[in-house]
This record gives sequence, C-alpha cells and structure tokens, in this order.
Amino acid sequence: MTSDHDLKLVAPFSPTILKATMPDGMVERLNARIDDLLGRQDEVAARDWSAHLAGVVSTEMRFTDVIREMSEVTDFLYDVARTYAYRCENALMHYGDYERTEELADKTLRIQIKEGWVNDMVAGDYNPAHFHQGCLFSSVGYLRVPPDYEAEFQADKARQNTAGCLQFIDSRSAVGVRNLFVVKPAVGEFYLWPSWMLHCVYPFRSPGVRRSFAVNLSLA
Repeated sequence: MTSDHDLKLVAPFSPTILKATMPDGMVERLNARIDDLLGRQDEVAARDWSAHLAGVVSTEMRFTDVIREMSEVTDFLYDVARTYAYRCENALMHYGDYERTEELADKTLRIQIKEGWVNDMVAGDYNPAHFHQGCLFSSVGYLRVPPDYEAEFQADKARQNTAGCLQFIDSRSAVGVRNLFVVKPAVGEFYLWPSWMLHCVYPFRSPGVRRSFAVNLSLA
C-alpha cells in the first residue's frame, strides 16, 4: 500500500479496559497487611464482606480503610483511574489520539474510592457473572496465585483455557467485535474497566490461594 488514505479507526461504542502493573513493593506490602488481618479472627469476622458480593469465595474481606491509609495504593489508583478517564475521553474526541489534549489539560479529575475488598479464593471457588453498582469504574489487582496454578492452566484441555481466570462479557457478537475477553491472573497485574461491564471468575483446582483486591471508584 503506497498511501494510508488518512485512515483512522473510530470505535466510540467499545468498552475500554485498562491494564497496568503494580510496583513489586506495593504488592509485598499489601500481602503483608492482608496476612496480618487474616491472622486475627476478630478482624476477619468484623470485615466479612461476603453478604455484599456475588461469589462463592472462601474469604471476602472489606479492605477500604486499609487502602485509604496506604498512600502508595491510593496514588496508584488515582493515577490509573485518571489516565483511564482522560484516554477514554480523548479517544472519543480525537478518534484514537490517546495523548492528553488541550481540551483536557486544564481539567482536574478527582477520583473517589468507594469500596475495596480482598478475595482469597481456593480450589472450587468462583464468581458468577455480575456487574458493580454505585460506582463508575471497577478494578482488580492480583497479589498471589497458587504455586501449581501455571501447570494447571497449561493442562486445561478446553478450547479456551479459563481455569482461575477473570472473564469480561459483552452482549455483542459480530465481525470486528469480541464478546468474551479472558484475563489470566498474574501477580502484579491490575485491570480497570467500566463498572457496568459483566464479568465472572472461573474456578480452579490447584491447592493454595488465588488472592486479589478489588476496588470500586467514582469521579468526585
């Protein structure tokens, strides 16, 4: 092709998912705080968040106050949520120009942490398809996977490996549209998406804990 014909991909209706990498030190300190809380049965009982969540998960523990106390975590969340909001708006205004533009440079986006919780999943646990209410963005960060998880994932004989995976679900299925998107959990990876987007988590069989923390956010 000798000319690009000024081609631009315009996708104003596609939900966008942001992927980021958490600093190693932050992952270590989050795990340390969670392990400390889980070692105290009074804290586990007081923080039980299972009645508010959809899944069949061994430990679902409210963690909002700890997240707000850890400045490195709040700074990270504010950075990724603001970047997500800016880039989504830029994509709509400028057809895929993901750099900050003059129209947005003077805007100050204030991010609000609504709720945060820890999910410690063991073999057989799962989360059915659901979405999150009372927020604009939902997110998850992976902190721990079972030691033998990789071997289990590689041995999955399904056409599309899903053991222990997060799956996003869209209602459309057509040429150029992907209605299922699978995320394999990996320590340090972080994802943020529109809160209305359906998602689920598949069970796994490996011994050990699949740990993640989830946070709902809004624009204040």
